[in-house]
Amino acid sequence: MSDIQTLNNEHFNKTALEYDNIPDIHEMTQRASETILEEYTASTSEEHVKSSSVLDFGCGTGLCSFKIAPKVGKLLGVDAAEGMLNYLNHKLSTNPENAEIRDKVKTVNHLVTDDAPLPEPELSQYLSGPDGGFDMIYSTFAMHHIEDVQGIVNALSKKMLNKNGWLIILDFDGSGPHGHHHHGHGEGHGHGEGHGHGEGHGHGKGHGHGEGHEHGEGHAHTHHDHHHHHGEQTKPHSHDDDNHHHHHGESQKDKDVLDLFVDENGKPLEHVAHKEGFTPERLEQILKNAGLVDVSARRAYGMTIHNGIWTEVIAVKGRRA
Repeated sequence: MSDIQTLNNEHFNKTALEYDNIPDIHEMTQRASETILEEYTASTSEEHVKSSSVLDFGCGTGLCSFKIAPKVGKLLGVDAAEGMLNYLNHKLSTNPENAEIRDKVKTVNHLVTDDAPLPEPELSQYLSGPDGGFDMIYSTFAMHHIEDVQGIVNALSKKMLNKNGWLIILDFDGSGPHGHHHHGHGEGHGHGEGHGHGEGHGHGKGHGHGEGHEHGEGHAHTHHDHHHHHGEQTKPHSHDDDNHHHHHGESQKDKDVLDLFVDENGKPLEHVAHKEGFTPERLEQILKNAGLVDVSARRAYGMTIHNGIWTEVIAVKGRRA
């Protein structure tokens, strides 16, 4: 297990019970789940979606899982942070609004790797036989926590999708003026402080729960331009803007680090592997490198997070041929 993965597990286990209280987390996950279902339905059909076997990679406390599950046949949530899964299962078993999906949703505490995509008995239940594998795998705001994104996408695509299955990933845009930039108060935002995602961070769910993977993907950054300005909103800027809208903790933060991924003192969060965010082109290439076809990426939506940070979200998808 990598150092980043260990930090993620520690962070999310510690903050699991507070995760659902992060400002804007419910709007983030609502929009994320709507986008996942829109992308999947557009690629298949409503009838196929209803009967689909689905994997939520880096499921966290289930905020997206509980929104996706009513629309599909069955859903398995996988996460490396046991504390997040414990809270998901508590909500699943005790909240009346989840009664109708209790038989549909299962979870497994596991670090997905190429050699061990799932543990037993889930490996045999979901991946064995000629028809084994998931019809759709999705990940919302988990990839920026993973060091070897290419390695984990390879495992999901080659070991866990069935033939013609779809992989759909949502994560934060860090490409210049499209990334997160307006912001007002610098306050750590999700990540640094109580939270964890996959589906990711103050944003969505993101968590380090995805899995650490150590193959080398060759990027050194992390995503999200985090510009900390105390009060005023700033205009979007590009990554090579030397001034980099950071008036707080400037010396502690690299200019390619997104404001979403710094703490209240402007220091980059240690449990985020790709603090610079992604670009649509980069995510497309990662899926193509994993052998997926019909790959496409787009900026799906944007929103202002609780501390005034504007963030845009990329949706990328590809099919196993």
